[in-house]
Amino acid sequence: MTPQDLVSRNVRLVSLPEVCIQVQALADSSHTTAQDIGDVVGKDTALTTRLLKLVNSAYFGLPRKVDTVTRAVNMIGMRELRNLTMAASAAEVFSRIPGNLIDMAAFWQHSVYCGLLARNFAQRCSVLHSERLFTAGLLHDVGRLLMLTKLPDQIGHAESMRMQSKRDICEIECELVGFDHAEVGQALLKHWNMPDNLCLSVLYHHNPQNAHDAHLESALLHIADQATHCAQESKDPLGSQFYDPYGALLDSDLNAEDIASAAISATRPEALALTKISKKDIVAAVDKSAAAFNQVLDLLYPMAWETPR
Repeated sequence: MTPQDLVSRNVRLVSLPEVCIQVQALADSSHTTAQDIGDVVGKDTALTTRLLKLVNSAYFGLPRKVDTVTRAVNMIGMRELRNLTMAASAAEVFSRIPGNLIDMAAFWQHSVYCGLLARNFAQRCSVLHSERLFTAGLLHDVGRLLMLTKLPDQIGHAESMRMQSKRDICEIECELVGFDHAEVGQALLKHWNMPDNLCLSVLYHHNPQNAHDAHLESALLHIADQATHCAQESKDPLGSQFYDPYGALLDSDLNAEDIASAAISATRPEALALTKISKKDIVAAVDKSAAAFNQVLDLLYPMAWETPR
């Protein structure tokens, strides 16, 4: 079995909401107007509310309030609105994964924080359309969710081996299954018709040195992923009376220096050399991301708050 087989055999399981499919199709057309996007998204009241709250949040820092999806498209662009729609819909696809397989609150916590860091790093490196790195961060581990759903025993064993050996999870997954979650993530994003550059950055986020067409994006995502893991290490374990799935990241600005030092050590040297991201840059990104994390998580993935603590 290949990553593509895993996706194609579970098309119904990983199908996006109809509104998301329509937005994707419209965004790919050169004749689409902001009004067209607004009309489609407007049919989903809950999605519209979440998107408008996010657009009006400190994350975007727009000079005036945006009260319609049409105006949101005009303010932030069709590409960004499409990506946000995808990000907001992704959680629904995997909302029924049993809690005994994965701590979904921690999963979306990691994904949101990684997206915020990746966007900040992209801005630091003057990457065109830096918001796409936010989407890449949000979706970089979705392959894990599909593998957990269909291959729970193997992936559970892989995670246990990672915890005991500290080896790279992709290496272990390839040994046990024949492919890793980054490959499944790329196949899934291709199935969802996401841009090639985003698919490639997800594919290579553990091994950015192997990327070609998305070399810089993969390196930025890799650094963000490592920094997020470092920020989460102080979190109390699931089941502890002190467990708070968000605490480590909400307060991460308080120990940004330690997080940055650990992230520099954990990151592949090639990624740091390519991006020129320094410890000072990571500290700044951690401070900025910690301030936005609570609000962005609440708006994009409100169901995460319902996870038992």
